[in-house]
Amino acid sequence: MTVKIRTALLSVMAVLLVTVFLLFLGTHKYDTPLQNKIVQLDSGWTISRGDEVWQPDNITKTSLGTLNAGDVLKLSTILPDEQIAPAALSFRSILSSVEVFLDGEPIYSFGTDYIEKGKMAPKNENFVQLPDDYQGKELTIILTTSNKDAFSGLSPIRIGIYNDIKNTMIQGVRLPMVIGVYLCHLGFLLIIMAPFLAFSRYHDLSIIFSGLTSLLIGIYILSFNDVFWYLADNPPFYTFAEYITLYLIPAAIMGFVVVTGQSSFKRTAKALFIINVLFGIMTAVLHFTNLVHICNFVTTLHILALTEGIFLIFSLIHTVIKASNDNDADIVRARIVSTQILIIGLILFVFCAMIDIVAYNILKFVSTGQAKVEITFTTVGALVFIMSLLLNFFFHCIEFINESTIKTQLEGLAYSDALTGISNRSRCEQTLAELSGDYTIISMDLDYLKYTNDNYGHDMGDKLLSGFSEILQNSFTDASLIGRMGGDEFIVILPFIDEERTQRDLACFADQMEHRNSGSTTLRFSASWGYASSRDKELKAGSPAQKVYLLADQRMYAMKNQHHRQTLGRLYDDLLGKMLEKGGDRDE
Repeated sequence: MTVKIRTALLSVMAVLLVTVFLLFLGTHKYDTPLQNKIVQLDSGWTISRGDEVWQPDNITKTSLGTLNAGDVLKLSTILPDEQIAPAALSFRSILSSVEVFLDGEPIYSFGTDYIEKGKMAPKNENFVQLPDDYQGKELTIILTTSNKDAFSGLSPIRIGIYNDIKNTMIQGVRLPMVIGVYLCHLGFLLIIMAPFLAFSRYHDLSIIFSGLTSLLIGIYILSFNDVFWYLADNPPFYTFAEYITLYLIPAAIMGFVVVTGQSSFKRTAKALFIINVLFGIMTAVLHFTNLVHICNFVTTLHILALTEGIFLIFSLIHTVIKASNDNDADIVRARIVSTQILIIGLILFVFCAMIDIVAYNILKFVSTGQAKVEITFTTVGALVFIMSLLLNFFFHCIEFINESTIKTQLEGLAYSDALTGISNRSRCEQTLAELSGDYTIISMDLDYLKYTNDNYGHDMGDKLLSGFSEILQNSFTDASLIGRMGGDEFIVILPFIDEERTQRDLACFADQMEHRNSGSTTLRFSASWGYASSRDKELKAGSPAQKVYLLADQRMYAMKNQHHRQTLGRLYDDLLGKMLEKGGDRDE
């Protein structure tokens, strides 16, 4: 129990240290200073959409209403007299093509080919290089949307040196970037470890879904915050990555709950897992076939995720209550602890996600547009949830080890011979019933057991049995089973068919008995044996192990008859010796 408590405390401390370290890296203490000032163009704009025209005081606080596929938004302003060289114009576009003009001359274009082909224009961070004499010229930006409900607000539009703007953008999402990178690395490590646990004797699949959950959340955070934009100029990729990871996160979480058996409503959990997987596959297929763009399923995902979040919280709480009524107090107590950790993490994650989901829908459809949407709450909630998943995994391993230990102890009592400690008849018969493939069975019969019991007492007979089992274990180190069938009958099963190897083990066995006999005048170790393999010529192909054992038993009796004559000779010698001893006493 002390080891388990120590392991649990170390796990908690490790998680807390990682959390503190990530939060430290996410601070703005070490931001890179700017080479020049960055000018944000908030005012002086004229915005038109069809017949509607606005001249807002602040462009980022203006609600434009939701723009749908084919809508055209035109923004115009006079560039300020700021001495910035080389100057770059920066702004973010959402599911729209972009055309930029300076005094009516085109200087930049993005996404028009997507609109022409009926595809989804990706999200993009647009950087437009301005000429040295840009001051006082008219800037015009035309956005053409590619999808329904594409966007409803505008992101900040800045002028500055490219490196300054890029550093400012990176530093603005430092914490999400650090957490996202950490979750991606953690996810990769867990997925790499997964095959070793999945195909080990523990068959633990939960680590696969823990790794997938961490990886998907990490990629989503990095995609949403445009971190991938700094790594590769491939807007379609990281736009698709943002949506598909968002759609698959519920599937990964539900998969973890299913394989760990955390939910009391197993059928419902499995059904929801399948629905989530199919939802992710369906949206990807529809997107790549250009039938329905992947961005059109966000509202459906929000409804599905919130519904499943409520179900998971309810089912996990129900699991804890149900487990508390279990009779096995120690195991239940551990299960309750691990499940409570998962519940706390999931509740916080769902609550944080709900805050961002509500904020997203309010900003997009009611207020100043989703250009201002952040997922700060979801990012922090995701970190807490992944930490709770890891703690749940650690505690789950402790529970599994505890249950496995108890199970092994119970099986040891049920299938071990009380006197010798090797497998008893029940285990031997069970193994024979399950045997398949190539194997060799050795039937053994211990000599002199009855003689030892009759002449030296049952205590010496027990020592003979215990010593013989030790000899068997020391001799047949590659055996898959060493057992006592009852009385003086023993069995050894070798997981191979190799005459030379079998004879070598038997020679070692004979040497071990001879060595024991040289050091004792009372106990005499001797045995009769016979062996047969699963491919023995005297057996039909595919004969069951019981037939192989009977053949080995028959061959053992040939040696047993020879040893029986030797036993009679020893009995005669012992009787003669006792008579001589008595005669000597009378002479005295």
